[in-house]
Amino acid sequence: MCAKKKAVPSKMWRIAGEPVRSQPLSAAEQEAFSEEFSIYRQFRSGTENGLDWVTPAAARLHQSAAMAVAAPLCERYAGTYGRKAVVKVVSATAAIPAPLSVRMARRTDFLLGAALWLLDYWEMHCGSDDDYLSLLPLEPDERLEYDIPFSEDLDHSRDVLVRTLTLLRDRDGAYRKEFRALLALVDDETAAELRQRFKAAFLDYMDRILEVYDRLQPVTPEPPPFLGASLPGPDFMPPDDLLPSERPDTIALFMAPKLICRPVAEIQEQLGSRKAAELLSGYGTDDPYALCAAYLLLEREKDALANLNSLTAIVMICAERHLPWTQDDFDARADLSEPGGPDYRLRYEYRMASEDEAEEDDAPDWLASEAQLFYIATGVIPPRDQQPSDKLIRWFMSHGIAEQRARELAFGAMFAYYTDAGEHGWKAFDWPFGDGGDADAPSEETEEPPSAPLPAEDHAAQIESLARKVKELRGALHDAERAAGRLKEQLRAVEQKGGIDRAELAQLRETLYNLRAGEDGAEEDSGPLVELPWQVRRRVAVFGGHDSWRKAVKPLLPGARFYDREDLPNLNIVRGADVVWLQVNAMSHKYYDRIIDVARKNGIPVRYFSSASAKKCAVQLALDELAAEKGRNEV
Repeated sequence: MCAKKKAVPSKMWRIAGEPVRSQPLSAAEQEAFSEEFSIYRQFRSGTENGLDWVTPAAARLHQSAAMAVAAPLCERYAGTYGRKAVVKVVSATAAIPAPLSVRMARRTDFLLGAALWLLDYWEMHCGSDDDYLSLLPLEPDERLEYDIPFSEDLDHSRDVLVRTLTLLRDRDGAYRKEFRALLALVDDETAAELRQRFKAAFLDYMDRILEVYDRLQPVTPEPPPFLGASLPGPDFMPPDDLLPSERPDTIALFMAPKLICRPVAEIQEQLGSRKAAELLSGYGTDDPYALCAAYLLLEREKDALANLNSLTAIVMICAERHLPWTQDDFDARADLSEPGGPDYRLRYEYRMASEDEAEEDDAPDWLASEAQLFYIATGVIPPRDQQPSDKLIRWFMSHGIAEQRARELAFGAMFAYYTDAGEHGWKAFDWPFGDGGDADAPSEETEEPPSAPLPAEDHAAQIESLARKVKELRGALHDAERAAGRLKEQLRAVEQKGGIDRAELAQLRETLYNLRAGEDGAEEDSGPLVELPWQVRRRVAVFGGHDSWRKAVKPLLPGARFYDREDLPNLNIVRGADVVWLQVNAMSHKYYDRIIDVARKNGIPVRYFSSASAKKCAVQLALDELAAEKGRNEV
């Protein structure tokens, strides 16, 4: 008795989070899908040689999703391409027997792009780092250390990156709940933007591949005149008689995952069409990280866009090929720096930033050098004896980058090198390669008596084995030194954080004491006074307070920077301040937590105004500056 054939599930699909509302496909179009998928039935579920093919269940899911997507696509391209062409392109690419999107979702390079986008978002929008760090595995998968490109991210530690990757790799297994909780930290508006970004990339590819498919359709040549002519030869074979593998339109559909984003000449060699090559080569994205994260979101939501097999993989492959670390050529790298240094001449007129736009005719506050402007903007001292190399600038320009942009990239490359090199630079690292030197030679005390000479082959093999062991030991030593350095940095950060927390607690206690003592009951000043207005000498950032309070206190503290309590603060403002002052009587918890978190991370002192009186607050800030100056003078 024959088993009943399973029908394609009639799932209610969503496209980028929105329900499909188009008219369903006709019976003939549905039959075309069934026929296309039946061609590859023999490959599905695996073969004897161990190749990984689409399983029958996954094939049914792909077919159902493709049919749901094809319906709105037919409406989108009505009047431009026929429904038959749209159905053919969608069905043929979704029916490819290899699980391309599943394979892409396992790749470390792709998941690293998603991890960095998520970490950037969580750091910016979560109230505390613990909101997401507490959900990550305590111990990362050590095997991933060898899969991550040899590079360091400037925002997130390698440990956090590997822990995040560990969770993403096992998001359907041991860390299923944690993965869902982490995605839930992404707000609805941002999640909708991610879905739409993936959908836009998908539609961009559909625009291109449909034009390619339309251009590459074989045209039936006109038969020669009957009289005096030979019979039609192979060149006049009707398109329906060509093998599928030889049809140029079919080749374009099946080879697109390999050809997209490749050089035009390479694609043209495969397809024989310059225009088709330009269409596939020009497919790209401005934000590959967001596309990587968007796929994880669509995958969890079981969206149709995550279940189109090759069509889904096209967007994922495009995203991965745009990530910085997926292309590398160590041999072609130019020197990042050469002897030189920044400009120390005081030739730039500097005007202190304020909420009110400064007039061009206003007198400058002081003269500044290039190095000083760089420090004011970043809080970092530029390298003193190095500048971007001309060779690197020319190297960028040889790849078509404009000179001004090449100089900017060269400076960024040099500075990233120094930032990534750690406290002492790369020169302090004992690399496991080079010319050896006396450090590798055994000492006389440990040298053993000479033994009988070995044959040349055995001697060479022994040298190779010892060299390999030395290299492994140096690598292990290097890893151990880096681990020890990280632990020292963590200990230093904990000690620094403890000191900052104690100082902040003392400030809170003093503020609470003043409030309980009824300090705001009278406007008369008590205690030591200062002359107002007070010219603020440090980089002071003031957050919070009612509009009327800010309006009253600003004239009393020229030089201090006041920021609107309605907008979330820019993190760079907090990082660049010498001290942060808070007026918490008009400040949301989210606003407060954001400032405190960044200040603690960067070791920025935090002070609290203990009064609602603008005059008393100005005096409090001025006295704090006097105390700080006195402390510096005593040291």
